[in-house]
Amino acid sequence: MNLVKGDQIKLDIRKQGINGEGIGYYNKTLVFVPGAILKEKVFVEIEEVSRNFAIGKITEFIRVSKKRIKPVCKYYDECGGCQLQHIDYKEQLKIKQSLLKQALRKYTNIDVDNLEIKKTKGMEDFYHYRNKSQMPFKNTNFGLALGFYKPESNHFVYVEECINHHDMINKINKLSLRLLRKYDFKANDNRYRNGSLYYLVTRYLEKTNSASVTFVVNEFKDDLNKVAVELMKENPVIKSVSYSLRNRKSNLVISSKVNIIAGSKFIDEKFDDLNIKISPDAFHQLNSKQMEVLYDLMLKTIELNHKSIVFDLYSGIGITSILLAKHVRKVYGIDYAHASIKDAIENARINKVNNIDFIKGHVEEQLPKLVKMGIKPHLVLLDPPRKGLAKPVVDALRKSKPKQIIYISCNPSTLAKNISELNDLYEVKSIQPIDMFPNTASVESITLLRLK
Repeated sequence: MNLVKGDQIKLDIRKQGINGEGIGYYNKTLVFVPGAILKEKVFVEIEEVSRNFAIGKITEFIRVSKKRIKPVCKYYDECGGCQLQHIDYKEQLKIKQSLLKQALRKYTNIDVDNLEIKKTKGMEDFYHYRNKSQMPFKNTNFGLALGFYKPESNHFVYVEECINHHDMINKINKLSLRLLRKYDFKANDNRYRNGSLYYLVTRYLEKTNSASVTFVVNEFKDDLNKVAVELMKENPVIKSVSYSLRNRKSNLVISSKVNIIAGSKFIDEKFDDLNIKISPDAFHQLNSKQMEVLYDLMLKTIELNHKSIVFDLYSGIGITSILLAKHVRKVYGIDYAHASIKDAIENARINKVNNIDFIKGHVEEQLPKLVKMGIKPHLVLLDPPRKGLAKPVVDALRKSKPKQIIYISCNPSTLAKNISELNDLYEVKSIQPIDMFPNTASVESITLLRLK
């Protein structure tokens, strides 16, 4: 029997999917059910049918999981940003470990049952952890608003306060919105095409009690000067206010030059004994507390000495390069983002670290060049985007054969695919999942690969 849209079926949920949804089988057809939990039994209405799977919504519970809890966030049902907030936190951690195992079973021939995949390292306070927000503006019936778009839709959800954002970010966003309304700013949308506002980007670093605010706009308006001055006056935590012109050809929120309106070009961060400067458009880990766990684990995992050479690929603002440089002869850091490389060079300078070369460019272009020059790394540290490693990167790793590879991943599927491409040369020694984004389906992990 083939499923069609509108069918009402009874379903046992067999596992959790990579996006947090429950998964069941109906006459051998895979059915994805957002909001369902492993071991639940539910009535489902089919909303979408494709060749290999169907998507349904819960219409009634027959058996409810003991792990189901009431979501804390009042926007949970509408927003869709927190795919796991209806699940007990300890169970969330188990699910993330399980998603890694599922991906490895699907994409590799590794004996997963005999592989060391450790328990997910979670957080004591699993709300208010994000140190950065990127929120779109929208003109609504009650005026200018900030919020989120429900995933894969044009449905805008006004969000006064996000439970995953640090409290200070929520305060700064409310203040920014109030001042923008005061000066009659409008969002650029279907309701008001002459509006100038697209996004508000706010970063707050708790250790230094400092924040930056960036407006993404289609044009600079003089009243932004007044907004910037009043922002910094009313909340002295804000050290930098800037704007960036929207680039419609890019998927990035900030994709053009950042122009400072008031305050500093950087805000300061502390990590161990390092002083770090971060530009508004540079990459920095979004969870400061779990970043410390991640980097501490990285340093405990590696085996290096003062003669070692390290490649730090997708090196960001240089924190990992600087940490590693203390233990080795030379580090080469590669990143394509101009702002990140600029900050990395400055951070190495202010921390008096001289044995790092930062290279601006795409890893798939620059890494093969280093290998061709005959530079042989002992360790390669990888922290790629969700799409994982491109073929030229995998080929360069296979050619250079570093003794160790540390792979920091934010996507179990691409991690598993890349491991499969290296599996004849490298043994997976351990995988440690780390919960960088509680209440969401995102799975971060750190994998140690050792040359056979």
